[in-house]
Amino acid sequence: MVRQIVILLTLLVVTGSCKAQGTGGSDIKKNKNMERTTERFDTSTYYMKRQGHEYQFEHYLRGKVRQFGGNNGSNYIEYARKDNSLFGTCKEYYNKTGTLKLVGKYYYNDFNSGIWKEYDENGYLIDEYDQDAPYKNYPWEKVEKFVKEELKLDLFDKKVSIHRYVSKHSKIPIWRIRWQVGIKVYTIKINADTGKIINQVEGKVEK
Repeated sequence: MVRQIVILLTLLVVTGSCKAQGTGGSDIKKNKNMERTTERFDTSTYYMKRQGHEYQFEHYLRGKVRQFGGNNGSNYIEYARKDNSLFGTCKEYYNKTGTLKLVGKYYYNDFNSGIWKEYDENGYLIDEYDQDAPYKNYPWEKVEKFVKEELKLDLFDKKVSIHRYVSKHSKIPIWRIRWQVGIKVYTIKINADTGKIINQVEGKVEK
């Protein structure tokens, strides 16, 4: 399941939890070497420093960090990304134990990326998900090159968004590139199996 990521200013803002996007058979291992994590959520600092329902701060290695959750038994969530990076890290921690449940990389605009790991409440690895598997024939590197060199777009521009998904109808993995110029909005969809443009639309910004 894909949950859309929305940007507020330079910091990612979401209302839900991290989700490892299932790709229909993309799990690559279970309990391999009984990998274990000891990482825990810093609940004491979180509750002491949070304002309202979240805590935001700058970390010298992780960049801008936003933490939230913990209310009514919900898990703790953390998003972190440097201003000069297109990708950040999402982590989810169990509410009761504070141990790491889920960790993975996300593209700041709109999709999960790379290998996502899931752990049980005792810290043992129980699953991994390769979020890039459906798009291996036309990976992110080719999309990035196309956007920069062919479309001449700035990936850090908030009016440029990139999303990817597997079509429920055709089962085809698709990259969707959308950008705005003035009052016009342009959309290009690329078949990630073939690398061919399958749809190109020009429209206007809805008022």
